[in-house]
Amino acid sequence: MFYIHKLLRTSSRMNSKPAQYCSSRSKAEFEWIDSRLSHYVSKMTGSNWDIVLDFGCGAGIITKNKLLSHCSAHTRIIAVDIQSAFVDFAKETFGDERIEYMVLDVIKKTPSHWAKRFDKVFAFFSHHYISDFRKFLKVFREILKPEGYVICLGIASSPTFSVWLELSTKEEWKKYLIGIEKYIPFTHTSKDYCSTYKKLAEECGFVPIVVTSCVKTVTFDSEKQFMGFQECVLPEEIVKQIPLENFEKFLEDYKKVFKRYEVTYNTDGTVTAQHTFIEMFLQSES
Repeated sequence: MFYIHKLLRTSSRMNSKPAQYCSSRSKAEFEWIDSRLSHYVSKMTGSNWDIVLDFGCGAGIITKNKLLSHCSAHTRIIAVDIQSAFVDFAKETFGDERIEYMVLDVIKKTPSHWAKRFDKVFAFFSHHYISDFRKFLKVFREILKPEGYVICLGIASSPTFSVWLELSTKEEWKKYLIGIEKYIPFTHTSKDYCSTYKKLAEECGFVPIVVTSCVKTVTFDSEKQFMGFQECVLPEEIVKQIPLENFEKFLEDYKKVFKRYEVTYNTDGTVTAQHTFIEMFLQSES
């Protein structure tokens, strides 16, 4: 049984269920983030670690359990997200004296005193929510110190996006999924997005040291975990349009369609899905 319709309505892009979001994420995502952080942090030569920004920190699990361990003992992390429920959860569950969580839409309203304040900016599985990537980079360029670094690690393409698009063409569901396209990043259908990102980075005053992508198999321990994760990432705006009495049927169709998009329900109970991850390692010009 799924309980999306009992959620508090918010303006967030995903559903406001931070505890479930944390518990339903695949371990493969966390392992990938940790390995890429280790790789890129080792290349951040001659750069301070006084204050860093975690953009789109969500529930704080990556901030506390992954990013913090790669920082120096004196580093202060400012972790921001637009979803108050997630920030509240992060404070309660993944708090630390070196982390300051806050509700803030940095892209819409950047604090004036943040100019040239940060040594580094990190974005984990959050940049694909940004529709204006040029503005995203310009904001980071303004808040970074000269020769500061940006690391973006996240999703370029996912079977989830393909399922949303297919369901939006089905007669039974299309009236509820009007506008779903705005929640799907251009990288899902683009074949040359790395070149696009590199060009934008250069135009915004960055040296694109690495912009690359890779296909990874993401494993969920069970169908329950997999569908729990899908439940969390369904856009709230879409969820609230579907009548409660139709929702179980929607979820059944949702699950069936996945089988056509590199998602496998294995005999041992696990679920595997093919995702394309993107890595961006940028340095602001001096």
